[in-house]
Amino acid sequence: MARPLWSGSLSFGLVNVPVVLYSAVRDRSVRFNQLHEPDGSPIETRRMCAHEQREVPWEEIAKGYELDDGRWVLLSDADLDSAAPRKSHTIDIESFVEEREIDPLYLDRPYLLVAESESAARAYALLGEAMRRSGKVALGRFVLRAKEHLVSIRPRGEMLTLTTMRFHDEVRVSAEIADEIDAAATPTHEQIENAMAIIEELEVQFDPTRYRDEHRAHLERIIKRKQKGQKISVPVADESKPPAPTAPDLMGALEQSLARIRGENASKKKGKKTRTSERDADRSGSGSPRA
Repeated sequence: MARPLWSGSLSFGLVNVPVVLYSAVRDRSVRFNQLHEPDGSPIETRRMCAHEQREVPWEEIAKGYELDDGRWVLLSDADLDSAAPRKSHTIDIESFVEEREIDPLYLDRPYLLVAESESAARAYALLGEAMRRSGKVALGRFVLRAKEHLVSIRPRGEMLTLTTMRFHDEVRVSAEIADEIDAAATPTHEQIENAMAIIEELEVQFDPTRYRDEHRAHLERIIKRKQKGQKISVPVADESKPPAPTAPDLMGALEQSLARIRGENASKKKGKKTRTSERDADRSGSGSPRA
């Protein structure tokens, strides 16, 4: 069962809602440990002094900030504690904004906010319903793991979600990258029309269950096969296939892509229609009287 990461209250004007915070996502990455292959022993990481070539105990380790000239400023734990944000058990809502105004680049990690008790449920439900009707997103701050976070809070179903956000100076200015792009590379009207047609052909209702981590699934299959003692063969890259041209005929590529996608969609619809007809025929046949 998931464990709460933080507990406190959500402050909305003079209303305080006791809440607990849970992670809304889970890490499903396949993780590995480093082992000594001949005997299977774990590999240890030791903290070594590069000058004295000896292992250094924790009490002799300091944190250092490197200056532009290569010198170091050493900071003790006490120095860092003096700069730590004041611990708080309150998420202070400072303002409300339109959700569309928040660039997704500013969003970081999602969490779930849950009412801490039955007595807090009424105020929790009130805030959620008010935000649903207004269509607004709350912005606030709180301290988690000795770091102050800017957060956005919004309703999701019957619950409230909290997403930590990046501060404005953490988001790279797009103009820094755009300057490197050829400003004269303006698409033609026909190219835009074909690109929009491709988008329309590929448009579907978003269903998160349609997408899965294929790399992780492949890794898990390999691990199971190795566990059973099976041999794993590495696929050989096909070097005979010529690389894609660096400057393709853009209009031709768009037209070919559109024709291929439309052909695939037509085949899917035909196959679905055939399967439906076969099921209808089976139902009709099963209901007919036997001779």
